[in-house]
Amino acid sequence: MKPTIKQLEALYWAGKLGSFQAAAAHLHTSQSAIAKRIAELREIFQVRLIDPAYRHAKLTDHGQRLLAAAEEVLHANERLMERMGYPFGFTGVLRLGVSELVAVTWLPRLIQEVKLQHPQAVIELEVGAGGSILDLLKAGKIDLALVPGHTWGEQFESEELAEVEFQWMASPRLGCPNRILTNAEFSSYPMLVHSRHGIGTQLFAQWLRRNGISNHRVFTANSMTVMVQLTVGGLGLSSLPTEYVRQFIEDGKLVRVRTSARLPRVKYFAVYRNRAEYPFLETLIPLAKSLCDFSLTGATFS
Repeated sequence: MKPTIKQLEALYWAGKLGSFQAAAAHLHTSQSAIAKRIAELREIFQVRLIDPAYRHAKLTDHGQRLLAAAEEVLHANERLMERMGYPFGFTGVLRLGVSELVAVTWLPRLIQEVKLQHPQAVIELEVGAGGSILDLLKAGKIDLALVPGHTWGEQFESEELAEVEFQWMASPRLGCPNRILTNAEFSSYPMLVHSRHGIGTQLFAQWLRRNGISNHRVFTANSMTVMVQLTVGGLGLSSLPTEYVRQFIEDGKLVRVRTSARLPRVKYFAVYRNRAEYPFLETLIPLAKSLCDFSLTGATFS
């Protein structure tokens, strides 16, 4: 008896992700199916592949050797499908995690294009603050993160997608002077900040500390769209992505608040574990770069 692709996939992802549960989620199947396929491999090769002394899926030496061989076979299978012009593209599960700003701007167009190019792909989506999304990536619960940031752990690879300009904004009814504010003036206004788990929020907090600005009247919103509405409603200053709120500026509902130091531009990245392990990234990341548009028009379906 020879091993099947499904059996090799089960061992490969259990070994890479560290558990039957994570492998099952990635392959869109059940834990019992993963266990059955790995048990079948054990019968085929007559060697123990998983060390029972550990609670997680720790491979034995035989298991590690088979994982390396399985990786070669799975990559060869992908290349074969590509060369033969397989019409359905990627057919597995794409577990995607994104920050809210991505979700409310260009994510709908990205999903639309993925479904057009890979109609049999299954997309599982997580939306949250950048820090929370990275935690999911670390835990092996998602395959790809589209998030803001600047540094990642050694276990990750990343590619820059775009830089996003943020500016301090306020409602005209707040009465901010149309000139550069002193630190004392800036601190006198209430401030609205995004989720404390947000990577962008951490960058702006650093900006405040570097410029010696303190503000004890801080209100937290866990939604970008809510924060925009609260700012338009005159509840305080907030740092908002310029292109996303451009229509509010043109309509006179928001004004820029001038400071002596500009806010840092926030870089957005595609972050993942190992590009070689996820063949679909070869097409997905260039697609994300081409569609990356953080204005409200970026959310419009073509």
